[in-house]
Amino acid sequence: MAKQKPSKPAAISAQQQLALGQTLFLALETAVSAESAFTHTLEQIGRQLAWPLAHAYRWSEAQQQFVSSKIWYQANEGHWAAFRAQTEARPLTRHTIPGPLRTTGEPLLLANMAQAAHFAPRQPALAEGLTGYLALPVKVDGAVTAVLEFFLPTPADLPPKTLVTLTHLCQLLAATLQRQQTQHRLQKSQAQLAEAQRLAQVGHWEWSLASGEIIWSAEMYRIFGLNPATFTAQYQTLLEFVHPDDQAYVRSKVALAQQTGQPFDYFHRIIRPDGAERVLHARGQAQHDPSGRLTRLYGTVQDMTHQKEAELKLAQTVRQLTAMMEIGQAVTSTLDLNQLYDKVLALVRPLINAKALLLFLHNEGTLNEVARQQEGHAPQPAISLPLPAGQAGIEGEVWHSRQSLLLQEKACQQRLLPHHQQRLGFQPKSMALVPILLSQETLGVLEAAHPHPDAFDAQDLRLLEIATAWTAIAIGNARQYAQLQRRLSESSAIADVSNAMTETLELESLLQLIVERTYHIVPHAEWSTIHLYQAQGNLLELAASAGRDVDPAAYTIKLGEGITGHVMAEGGLVNVPDVQVDPRRLAINRTMNVRAMLVVPVESRRRRIGTISVQSTTPAIFTADDERLLTVLGVQAGIALENARLYRSQQRARRLAEQQRHRMQQLARRVVEAQESERQRIARELHDESGQALTSLKISLDMIRATVPAELESVRQGLQDVLDLTDRTMSNLRLLSHNLRPPGLDSYGLNAALEGLCHDFSLHAPLKVTYAGQDLPGLKELPALSLYRFAQEALTNAAKHAEASAIEVTLACDSDMISLTVQDNGQGFLPPDLDNTVPADGAGLVGIVERLEMVDGRLTIHTAPGQGATLVATIPAHTNTNKEVA
Repeated sequence: MAKQKPSKPAAISAQQQLALGQTLFLALETAVSAESAFTHTLEQIGRQLAWPLAHAYRWSEAQQQFVSSKIWYQANEGHWAAFRAQTEARPLTRHTIPGPLRTTGEPLLLANMAQAAHFAPRQPALAEGLTGYLALPVKVDGAVTAVLEFFLPTPADLPPKTLVTLTHLCQLLAATLQRQQTQHRLQKSQAQLAEAQRLAQVGHWEWSLASGEIIWSAEMYRIFGLNPATFTAQYQTLLEFVHPDDQAYVRSKVALAQQTGQPFDYFHRIIRPDGAERVLHARGQAQHDPSGRLTRLYGTVQDMTHQKEAELKLAQTVRQLTAMMEIGQAVTSTLDLNQLYDKVLALVRPLINAKALLLFLHNEGTLNEVARQQEGHAPQPAISLPLPAGQAGIEGEVWHSRQSLLLQEKACQQRLLPHHQQRLGFQPKSMALVPILLSQETLGVLEAAHPHPDAFDAQDLRLLEIATAWTAIAIGNARQYAQLQRRLSESSAIADVSNAMTETLELESLLQLIVERTYHIVPHAEWSTIHLYQAQGNLLELAASAGRDVDPAAYTIKLGEGITGHVMAEGGLVNVPDVQVDPRRLAINRTMNVRAMLVVPVESRRRRIGTISVQSTTPAIFTADDERLLTVLGVQAGIALENARLYRSQQRARRLAEQQRHRMQQLARRVVEAQESERQRIARELHDESGQALTSLKISLDMIRATVPAELESVRQGLQDVLDLTDRTMSNLRLLSHNLRPPGLDSYGLNAALEGLCHDFSLHAPLKVTYAGQDLPGLKELPALSLYRFAQEALTNAAKHAEASAIEVTLACDSDMISLTVQDNGQGFLPPDLDNTVPADGAGLVGIVERLEMVDGRLTIHTAPGQGATLVATIPAHTNTNKEVA
């Protein structure tokens, strides 16, 4: 590339300076951006001063240094390409020219770039013949924001006036940049304001009262739904958009502001050209001139439609939640379903603005109306809708499908049946129906109706679903409560029967109690009966009944006859829904108009012994719960019958045993009496005959011994031995006589007889016998003999078996009992169980017990091995005093 011929920069005249300034001013006025302003400035100065190359730097706040703007002016396109590329790519520092201008703010003139200390080597520029350098700072708001650099082909040598002119031109550029920045900020602020107004739906306006001109922001046009290109805002025109009901109010507010100049703040409605209704919030103030005259009004308008809708929706939601809470409270506070139904309908109907609200519940294949809330009409009679064959219409459809249904206009008209208008009193054009669901069961249907189309929406359907959910919960709670109450009644009845079975075994009273409890606790039971089977006549006889009076003979049933006879013959439970159409019915069933009948067998030990039944004049009234309860009561009746029969058998066995025991006692008494009588006879004969004979023998022997000579000493001694033997025989004979029948017992009483017994026993036995007693006047012979024989046996046993060294015998009496105690210090023994066993070696004790029992007495033994023995015989002090030995 050929080098450009160097030229010396010449000074410009004042006229040229003025032309340059005017030309640049006009160019900058048309500049729409900073880039165009830089381009115009570089081009005008370069051309005017014939400088071949110029470039602009801009300050970067992010990098804190000047960076190339890539805006150039060059007199000859195609020259200095390498230099431009290096300049745009070369990073600068604060000390690299033009970096120092950021601080100094003064122009920089270098006559020769190659000689500058802080000027980066620019070999391409020097190679292209560029020598001089001029840098002009551009200040905006007092800070250098740009630098214009010019490259001269010759060493720079500018006149001062030219440098001042160039500085002024840079100031003009700075003013343009500042104006553009201001305009940019203003545009940005306006855009932000417009966006803020759009987001907040707030528009601003001004109204010149003198000219009548009204200025609107763009958002005002959007709020009113108007096109700014075709609509000019005028006060009277604007009033046409105000809702007719609000026009007078708006006029009064504007007039008051014009009269008083006070700020205003009010809500009103408008109707836009598309027919949409909007709610606006208007605020405004007045402006006065220096003389105090009102000149204009200005303010804002905010579209509050969504906020008002949200407020209304929130208020509606609050009302809905309050109603739902009240329904929930009603569910938890009452078990009266009718009251609850009315409460639910009264709360829900205003929430969905229903003209009529009806509640249907399912029962025995029919949807029955149980509650209604209707506006403006007298109460209509309740209806029943049969479910089969589609007779229930849309209600039956909802019940079967378990799905909610919303009908509007044509769909509603097409699905209606004649009964809808008849029962509602108007032609429904909107209907909402919701099933009442409890687990897998469909309890009924809640139906809302209105004469206007589109009266209900999905939200209303949802509210009805919530209301039906609460209703289902209430019905479930009531059912559970009723079931609990029934269980409690059943438990109480069963407990009463069980308690009665423990208190009495009288069969008639037990059966009557069972049949009365059955009558009272089985719902809908009008008559309950118990029949018992009599094998002798193969009949079922009426044993007990409750609810109706009936002659037992009229309700005697043959086995296999009627429903009751069938249950007795075949077994099993029978629940007849309608007796009048059952071929097994009896004449008494027809007479008493029995419709429903439930019969269960009464069984004992796996055999049927009767039946228990409940009857009603309402068909198909008895449930599975009734079947379960009656089965339990049938079991109790069977237990009661079995217990009563066992009781009767036991009573018969007890009477027989008592009679046998009485006969045995009588027999034993007679045996004892016979023994005592025989003993008395033997004792008397021993005493009277044998005793006298031995006495005569002793006297005779003594007389013979006296006649024997002294020399016959051996004979005399022999006779003496015979005399001694006779004495011992007489003594033994006397003791034997006393043992057989103590002579003192009849003459001196028991106390003296016992004292004599103990004295004689101590003389003949090697042990010490101590006696203490008291007289018992009036004690009859048999009790006295029984106690005496007890003392004899006890002393004998102690002497033979106890190895005792001492025995104490005590006779005592109080107001009720007589006791005789025999206590030894012997080795003791294990006492036998005399109540249940007869010991092989204890026949004496058994005899004592039997003797004491004959006088209503008893024997008590206190003993243990190594601890001695105490035997106590007790008899009543009065009961047996009249018993004597025959």
